[in-house]
Amino acid sequence: MTDRAAPIPDSEASKNPKHGPSIGRSTLINLLGLLVPTVVGLATVPLYLHQIGEIRYGVLLLAFTFLGYFGAFDLGLGRAVAQRVARQDSVEDRNHTFWTAFLLSVAMGIIGAILLYFLGQWLFAAIFRIPAELRPEMENAVPWLAAIVPLTAVISVLAGALEARQAFVALNLSQMTGVIGLQILPLAAAMLGHSSMPVLLAAALAGRLLGVAVMIATTARALPFYGLPHIHRPEIGPLLRFGGWVSVSGLVTPLLTIVDRFFIGTMLGAAAVTAYAIPYNLTQRFTYLPAALSTALFPRFARGGNSEGAQQILNDGIRGLVAIQTPFIVLGILLIYPFFNLWIGPDLTRRAAPVAIVLLVGIWINGPNWIPHNMLPAIGRPDIMVKFYLVELIPFLFILWWLTSTFGIVGAATSCFIRSTSDALFCFFITHTIKKFILTITPTTPAILLAIFAASCHNQNLLSLTLGIASLTVAMMTSILSLPKFLKKNLMRQ
Repeated sequence: MTDRAAPIPDSEASKNPKHGPSIGRSTLINLLGLLVPTVVGLATVPLYLHQIGEIRYGVLLLAFTFLGYFGAFDLGLGRAVAQRVARQDSVEDRNHTFWTAFLLSVAMGIIGAILLYFLGQWLFAAIFRIPAELRPEMENAVPWLAAIVPLTAVISVLAGALEARQAFVALNLSQMTGVIGLQILPLAAAMLGHSSMPVLLAAALAGRLLGVAVMIATTARALPFYGLPHIHRPEIGPLLRFGGWVSVSGLVTPLLTIVDRFFIGTMLGAAAVTAYAIPYNLTQRFTYLPAALSTALFPRFARGGNSEGAQQILNDGIRGLVAIQTPFIVLGILLIYPFFNLWIGPDLTRRAAPVAIVLLVGIWINGPNWIPHNMLPAIGRPDIMVKFYLVELIPFLFILWWLTSTFGIVGAATSCFIRSTSDALFCFFITHTIKKFILTITPTTPAILLAIFAASCHNQNLLSLTLGIASLTVAMMTSILSLPKFLKKNLMRQ
């Protein structure tokens, strides 16, 4: 056996070269990995509504939202693994970091499952406005929901290791397997006549297990595994110090990003959750490009720190995202009403489409923020945004409560727009990119305003069409003029 006292060099430099695969190629791979499950998800929503109904589907979405909050029980170890492994050059060091984080995440996932079991029994029985006939089903389904928590924690660490090794093909294939399994298996159970909540969540657990199995196999190739799984004590401190702030973020961020559905479920009922969650989940697909690019850049920021080259990538990344995403946001706003009418029917469209438009405008502003937001933990400063989240938490919850009680689900969407905009502006300010962002996004603003006006005239076909063409033309022209040479070169390399 190799001497464990001496670091083992990475002889396969091609697996993790200093600069890695091109940013364009990595971004496209990450984008594809996000788009494929989206297509599956879009196809399954009408089928779910037909098979189990709007109210039962709203309860299922509420359960998944509740589960999302317990993803914080990975203690931020997934992000910590991505940051540390990206900087490590030996197989042994990477395995010390990986196995320590993996075993700690399993332990914390079990603790999270126990907490979810007891808290879920109370919330679904007494707090959420669930129809009386569904409450016993949901109480019986909570153990299945709790069993998914440890898998979520483990997936985070596995994904962090793959991201650090820039194994983006393996990362996306394994994540696609898990996400598609989570979407398809409960639907398959419903189509076979088993639509009770315990069966649906048991099928979701099976989908998660499938994803974990594939991810373990891909991680074994990319890391690769060395020695027996064990906790390496010197790694505990650095992982927990870094992961501690990420973990606090994991506890606070869901209060900022998913508590809206809890408020809606408590104040307006399960049917309102469906009318809000469908446009929310759809519009989040517009964050895929920022997510794909920021994921591709994370290992580079981790290695490059605050160097001049990293700052140039940061500035060009912001410009590039504004340029590329603006036409897509404009097109999304223009197509919301006709697409929703075909997809979910006119009744649900009347309630859901305005929510989607508000959320899309928020994504237009916040999308470029993904780059500086991801850079901060990569250079070892995950604490900065967490401190800001803690400051804004109470004001946001008050605004969310007030706007939801006053304006319903559109009010909830507006509160999310206010929060995401404030997050973006602070992050741009702290990373000294606020001027770059304002100068880049200002010329694209007329296109967004024209698109909103066109969407509001959706019943006046000629006026809506004229304004729509004008907004899309303006968006394309401003985007072509502002697209940086850096991104053009990287997109042309592959």
